[in-house]
Amino acid sequence: MKSSTPTRHKSYAEIDVAALRFNLRILKNAVGTGRKIILIVKSDAYGHGAGTVAAIAGEEGISYFAVASVDEGIQLRRADVTGEILVLHPPSDYDFPAVTEWHLSPSISSEESAALYSRLAGSETLTVHVEINTGLSRLGLNWETAADSIARIAALGNLKIAGIYTHYRAHYSPVGDAIQEQTNRFKSVLDELRKRGIDPGFRHAASSYPAAYHHASTIFDGIRVGIIAYGAMESLPQPVTGIQPVMSVRSCIMHLRRIKAGEWVHYGDGFQAPRGMTIAVIPIGYGMGYTRHLSNTGEMLIQGKRCPIVGVVGMDMTMLDVSALPSPKVGDPVTVIGRDGQDEITALEIAQRTGTIAYEITCRLGNGLPRYVVNQTAAKMSPSETSSTRA
Repeated sequence: MKSSTPTRHKSYAEIDVAALRFNLRILKNAVGTGRKIILIVKSDAYGHGAGTVAAIAGEEGISYFAVASVDEGIQLRRADVTGEILVLHPPSDYDFPAVTEWHLSPSISSEESAALYSRLAGSETLTVHVEINTGLSRLGLNWETAADSIARIAALGNLKIAGIYTHYRAHYSPVGDAIQEQTNRFKSVLDELRKRGIDPGFRHAASSYPAAYHHASTIFDGIRVGIIAYGAMESLPQPVTGIQPVMSVRSCIMHLRRIKAGEWVHYGDGFQAPRGMTIAVIPIGYGMGYTRHLSNTGEMLIQGKRCPIVGVVGMDMTMLDVSALPSPKVGDPVTVIGRDGQDEITALEIAQRTGTIAYEITCRLGNGLPRYVVNQTAAKMSPSETSSTRA
């Protein structure tokens, strides 16, 4: 990474290294000694920059990572990430040479894929994780017959089962019964494997929400940590309170315009000024991942005050009503996501306004904007102490 400051980019995402470290330490303490964390870094670490995130996590003692695809795994290796990389999507035969070349651990969801991997691995031993479908109905061996399938997979000889896992369909706290049902199914598979003398390796089931809300029943040998590590979850119970947002999105006032009552703002007829107004043009839009669903409903922070979006969100420009500000100026900082003064706009707030989830907000913005890492040398510095490095 080269040292720089984000002056060339009018809109950009900040990735707070100190907040990431803080969150990972909370999670490690909550999981407890002897249990492992698999950090999910798919979709470029939910928009936070997978190489940077994995490097910081490695410094914090995390050596297990999970990605969606072989290509994502290769990118981690090219970023000098060591440790085990679990590929959650079963690779195709086309992808397989890269799996062995880059020392990735594929997921197995069927006996057919296991047979393919065994054939392609030849004389090499391939480390794999086996997924069990306990109720998500997506990937994985059916739990009712999984033990038989795993016994046949183990008998192939050149596939080393390093882990067995499941994925919950119900993430949020009100659905504890659904989570417990899947947990019981997963335990029944593990019990049967134990009776047969088959080592399941690393047993993992809980992801961010189940781990936070159903700690005792869902954590086996460790957890898969996703959105909670990035601080984009709603209020959390003990022992994971204090999780901090890792991503902020910043912009600036690019232009100011005074308009009269009755004038239209931006495309179409979405907003007509009810009175004389001062309009600020902000250089961010749906082309950078800022959703168009915030047209006439979203807000941004300037000088610590909320300024409403007026008109539609464009591809690369969005208009704000800044009439209430005492003296707005071109170049004034704008907070799209993050804290300014006593107020804060979170990814979760934007998600709730637009009928989606925080995961989508951070993925869109983090992957659509230039990223800079900040707060690299302190436990948690104040905004005035921020230093920047291009991610």
